[in-house]
Amino acid sequence: MNRLKRSLQPYFGDRKFYSSALAVMIPVAVQQLINSLFNMVDNLMVGSLDVMGLAMSAVSVANKPYMIFNGIFFGMTGGAGLMISQYYGAGEKKTCQGLFAMQMLLGVSASFLFFLLLRIVPRQIMGIFVTDEATIGLGISYLNVVSISYLPAAISSVCIFSMRSLGINRLPMAVSMCSMGVNAAANYVLIFGKFGAPALGVVGAAWGTLIARMVEMGVYLFALASKKGYFSLDLKAAFRLPGHIVATFVRKAIPLIINEVLWSVGLNVFFWCYARLDEASIPAISIGEVCNMFASVLAFGTSSAVSVLIGTELGAGRLREAKENCKKLLGLDMMIGATGALLSCVLALVLPNLYNLSPELRHTATLISFIMGVLCPFQFLYGFCFFCLRAGGDTRDAMLLDSGYLWVIPVPAALLMGMFLAGKLPLWTAVLIVQFLMYIKVIPALWILKKGKWIRNITEA
Repeated sequence: MNRLKRSLQPYFGDRKFYSSALAVMIPVAVQQLINSLFNMVDNLMVGSLDVMGLAMSAVSVANKPYMIFNGIFFGMTGGAGLMISQYYGAGEKKTCQGLFAMQMLLGVSASFLFFLLLRIVPRQIMGIFVTDEATIGLGISYLNVVSISYLPAAISSVCIFSMRSLGINRLPMAVSMCSMGVNAAANYVLIFGKFGAPALGVVGAAWGTLIARMVEMGVYLFALASKKGYFSLDLKAAFRLPGHIVATFVRKAIPLIINEVLWSVGLNVFFWCYARLDEASIPAISIGEVCNMFASVLAFGTSSAVSVLIGTELGAGRLREAKENCKKLLGLDMMIGATGALLSCVLALVLPNLYNLSPELRHTATLISFIMGVLCPFQFLYGFCFFCLRAGGDTRDAMLLDSGYLWVIPVPAALLMGMFLAGKLPLWTAVLIVQFLMYIKVIPALWILKKGKWIRNITEA
């Protein structure tokens, strides 16, 4: 018994460690929880427009390009973020500002390209996933408005992820509360035509998103212009970065960007598979994802703690402390994962019944939500391993483990089901197969983490 206790002791921290970890994690988790709550409210509002779920399907499909857009940002800000964390630990503020400015310039450019794409070929984008003309028409009307929101979303995303790299989480949390409140209020007024406004339906949801994104961007730009925070609007700092730092950013960011794009496209392949199997049940997938997002908010908090409690220690050259913090955070992550699984399973019983959908759709949504909930701890454990590799700059192994595995096993399985089992395989069974294949990779992830190759200081010449 004593031997078991000694072997588990490194995975538990003292009160000071948990206070530091929770101080970083809680604001991020609250921010993500707010996003999830208002996403749920959005879905409820849009879902109430018709019992067959056409409006919800249209919005779900129209938001698929944003997954790829967000993936690009997650990769870019991940590469810059791991460097910002380490250079922050090394006390090099000018380098951090240069990396922030470079992200901002790249982000604005990417948002403009996506805006053009969504305006030029919206029908083709919708047609990848669905064939119903009514759904495609609603999706095109949604994209015409929401495509404008990609620019403010880009600026806000750079600010959010850069601040998280330093453990600055209270401002993003407050901004999210403000913007999501604006989103819910605007949606209510514009979707249903309240207070004398026209009832715009799906287009009203797009306007609500755009208004909220503009408010969010406005707050961040004001904070940057005030020069009271760690970062500023000095975009010229990007051109003052030394060549070796830019080269390091390219080496670290490109694998992560490729990884996130492949990951996002892979998730869209899963969605394509589900739509092929049962297009009418797409709203059930959306509800299942909402249930899973409530648990995922906790995982986002853990990722932020990894950046601060591991990334900054590595940048400061305290490799032993970083390794010790990794073990303690792993123990905490497992406890949070179990809590997330319980929360997801409870929501699976309650949430589907809140939607104005047919009994068959609600039943399918409940089964899918349960599947995602039961597998939630594996999602947490794998995510922790991935963020540790990223914090140490081991982006190559992170990419091979993440999108490399995804495209070797789960994606081919989804393609085969979509091509040969359409109308023959229940949707919930396909979700179970895909989710199981997705998270058995936690075994090699833990092996790579234990090897410790990722424990390094990238700020050293």
